[in-house]
Amino acid sequence: MHGVFEVQEIPLAAVDFKDHTLATPPGPEGEVLDRLTASLKEVGLLSPPWLRPRADGAWQVVTGWKRLLAAVRLNWPQVTACTLPGAAPDSHCLLVGLYDNSFTRGFDLREQAHLAARLLVHWDRATVTTKFLPYLGLPPSSGVLSRLLALAGLEPCFLELAARGRLALTAAAALAAWAPEDRFAALPFLEKLWLSQSKQEQIVEEVTLLARREGVTPKAVLSRPGLRGPLQDEGLSPQERTEAVRRELKLRVQPGLSATWQVFQAALKRLGLEQHPRMRLKPPPAFEGPDFHLEIDFRDVSELAELLEEIARLVRRDEFSALTRL
Repeated sequence: MHGVFEVQEIPLAAVDFKDHTLATPPGPEGEVLDRLTASLKEVGLLSPPWLRPRADGAWQVVTGWKRLLAAVRLNWPQVTACTLPGAAPDSHCLLVGLYDNSFTRGFDLREQAHLAARLLVHWDRATVTTKFLPYLGLPPSSGVLSRLLALAGLEPCFLELAARGRLALTAAAALAAWAPEDRFAALPFLEKLWLSQSKQEQIVEEVTLLARREGVTPKAVLSRPGLRGPLQDEGLSPQERTEAVRRELKLRVQPGLSATWQVFQAALKRLGLEQHPRMRLKPPPAFEGPDFHLEIDFRDVSELAELLEEIARLVRRDEFSALTRL
């Protein structure tokens, strides 16, 4: 019974695109859908979508949502589809969608979380972990499953960030432990900063630590001018915003670091490097490690020679040597 299906021509007007019972609807239309539309226009439908009939005569999407949307874009009146019986159980439809996409395009993080939650409706945690997580492109780990379920419970804006690769699974699971108002306070940071997975984890961990230490909420920590200011400074690049926010958090988490940073800034000012138009000296992150970073901008060989002479004069000064030993 479960393996039975037919191939039929289905009017697109009969497909209920608002019915999300069986398939995960795609995110906002974008480049992927544009390419798929161009492909359908040029060579036709290579892999049919799967549908299941409802009692009212409408069709539910089992898998192939983007293919159907592309066909609508092209004003096709109908598509060739694989149709399951109306009595096909939801669990079988779920597997059709899982296997269809697993062997073709794979899943983004939002889809992985959504499917993991749906699979648990029909199978136990052990089965979902060991049998199905690999089909989602994930290791068969109970910890991964727990984090996916935490992500699945987040608000749509966070799920959209996860789908775009802007929110890592580990960071999402940590945010799930926060109250909703605290999560929404973190949203602008995730949207505007350039954060790798490790940096996302670090920021959430540091904000949580400060909130606990000071007896306030994560929202209160994230609302402080030292953290919000860089987000609103249009003169900063995304990298500079990220660096400013991370530095401010480090200074608060490690109070002793603040004094070192002030000494460093005062030394830069005395050496003429605080707001130098062509050179920038940066310390190691949190002053941990031996490597300083010097950036130089120059227009031509003549200006480069002048800047190198200036650097040679600087490195002969005792104060510059002391600065690099902080």
